[in-house]
Amino acid sequence: MSQKANGQELQIEGNIGRNKVTENHTKFTQQLSDVLTLIPRDVNNKKIAQAIYTRQVVTIIGIKTTAARFLPVSHEGYSNETYVDKVDLLGKTRAEFIGRKLKGIERRAHMALFREMLESILNSRGQDVTGQEIETQVTWQAFFTDKFGKACTIPDGLCVACWNCSLFGGMEAGKGATFSRIRYFDTFSIEDAAECIQTDDSPEGMAIGNTVGEDLSVERGEASFHRYEYVKAGTRFPFITIIESPTLLDVAGYLAAVKLADQHGYGKYSANHGKFETQFLAVSTGYPLFSVLNLLTWLEDGALTNPQEKLHFEAAVGEPVTLFGAEIEAVRDTLSKQFTAYLKALEAPPGQTEGEKPKRSRKGK
Repeated sequence: MSQKANGQELQIEGNIGRNKVTENHTKFTQQLSDVLTLIPRDVNNKKIAQAIYTRQVVTIIGIKTTAARFLPVSHEGYSNETYVDKVDLLGKTRAEFIGRKLKGIERRAHMALFREMLESILNSRGQDVTGQEIETQVTWQAFFTDKFGKACTIPDGLCVACWNCSLFGGMEAGKGATFSRIRYFDTFSIEDAAECIQTDDSPEGMAIGNTVGEDLSVERGEASFHRYEYVKAGTRFPFITIIESPTLLDVAGYLAAVKLADQHGYGKYSANHGKFETQFLAVSTGYPLFSVLNLLTWLEDGALTNPQEKLHFEAAVGEPVTLFGAEIEAVRDTLSKQFTAYLKALEAPPGQTEGEKPKRSRKGK
């Protein structure tokens, strides 16, 4: 076969692959809620996120791999010692990473992303989202106060009206509450604790940290030292996350927020520890027909090299659409466009959605 013919075949295969990604992406987005469902409603002159109840879901499956020391701690320790969470499961003692800790860090990462994108778009060309010229720089605090009633802060100053509160839920005394639409599950290390956790029984023993004062001439005593266990780098945690009544903005925003959270850090002492690398295996518009326990078993046996063969889903209505590989990246790439659509919807006058013409009042005859 000539080089020209071979090149033509490769180009045809590439076009087929891109067309398939586009086709699956279209089917996927057609099963999601409209971005307008994220616009808060007025209740007694106060903004509150809409109560969205549909049968639509999106499930995200992936593996988080530690890229540094990681301290998953959800219990009280001793005054100068910290022990990571462990559980006996499927014939092994494993490190445990509870869903509440996952949600907390990823919510903060999502809010940071929200604020950063907001200020970037509002101030990029000295215009607001409608194209009107602005003379001063707009802050996220001012925008939140105008659109949601207050500058939303986690965890004690939630506005219960913004995109973040719509997804992760919240409550404000005297105003109302909104349920979380995102569901997290506890996860566990694929590796055995004896292999992946640095403990007192390890040859090197527990890690030691210490408090360093400004005056280095002062002798430090035993009380300045802190001993701690940690999960070693390279430890893998499979995870499942479900978003209920999802919009495309929710899914794209979650995928981006997880990557941001990986760099921020999870667990105790996250300023220096708890960094991760996340691989997304599948994103589907159905519920998973498997659990984290199944993922642990498959990954231990090396049976998940081809996710399409194992990761199956079912939808409440119709057939689910499941994305893999480049198809997932295509969803994440829609974030900027979907976020801009969300801001434009927020700017629309009450009772008017984007694309509608203002309604004229009817004069009496």
